[in-house]
Amino acid sequence: MLSPSLLAALVTLGAPPAPATPLTTPSSEDAIYGGVEVADGDWPEVVAIEVGDFLCTGTVVTEELVLTAAHCLVKNPPAGSVRVYFGNNMFSSALSTVATDYGVHPAFCGDTTVCKEDIHDYAWIRLRERVTGISFPRVMGLQDEWDQAMYPGSEVTLVGYGLDEVQRIGRKRAVTTTISAFSDSSLEFRAGGEGKDSCQGDSGGPAFVRLDNNEYVLAGVLSRGYDCGLGGFYGVPYPVLCWIEEESGINLKRDECGACDCLEMDPERHDKASCAVTRPRGPQGDALALLAVFACGLLGRRRRRLSDMSL
Repeated sequence: MLSPSLLAALVTLGAPPAPATPLTTPSSEDAIYGGVEVADGDWPEVVAIEVGDFLCTGTVVTEELVLTAAHCLVKNPPAGSVRVYFGNNMFSSALSTVATDYGVHPAFCGDTTVCKEDIHDYAWIRLRERVTGISFPRVMGLQDEWDQAMYPGSEVTLVGYGLDEVQRIGRKRAVTTTISAFSDSSLEFRAGGEGKDSCQGDSGGPAFVRLDNNEYVLAGVLSRGYDCGLGGFYGVPYPVLCWIEEESGINLKRDECGACDCLEMDPERHDKASCAVTRPRGPQGDALALLAVFACGLLGRRRRRLSDMSL
């Protein structure tokens, strides 16, 4: 457990920013698995997000902005009911704050019987207090970074507060695995499997890639997945940075392209195998097809009711 004194040295919540104009979000129906608990002070930018009875994960990318998944907020909760926890254990966290406003991507598609891939599962949250005392991860946004790290077989580190193998939730865990495939557009990728994966409660959490200079950058936001341990699907945040700026007023772009579509995102630039996300054949494929029938309810698989879990 992260001691309050150590946490306070790493993360401080400053004075709240000036009130922002509330945003209207669209309405919709609707543990890291195989990893280890992180050491005190590691991954301080990864936070737990409590929305009513549900848990998601997010990444603090500026002093006031958190990136997470759209399906965590799609039921339009009041901003003040969205609570963000810092530290390694959300249930003993010394620091927490609430949202002042948030945005859900307007193209989010919660019906995977209609939208098979690239479902735009992105959201941002503005915090009531500013976060200081930590380094914020950069969002993948430069061509040389993409070419270094975004191809099948590249390593990714997944971090979140979701379920582990012994059904504990709310503790920050991390696991290193690999990217296995991309959607045809490369707006999403699949990562994990063979017991190393995200799980319920990790929705909206980060997939980090490590560059040649050993810097970790945010390359993916967890959207949905197979059963825990079999792999999950991650949205690439670069193409939605313009939307984030338009909605929140915060610029996360790092290249000089104003349209957020200047990266050549084809993984075959690396002469790797086919880059399309494909459903596995056999029992796993059949199971995923069945899950799609109940997509609206099951998109919340990566959320978890806190009251349902024995801690």
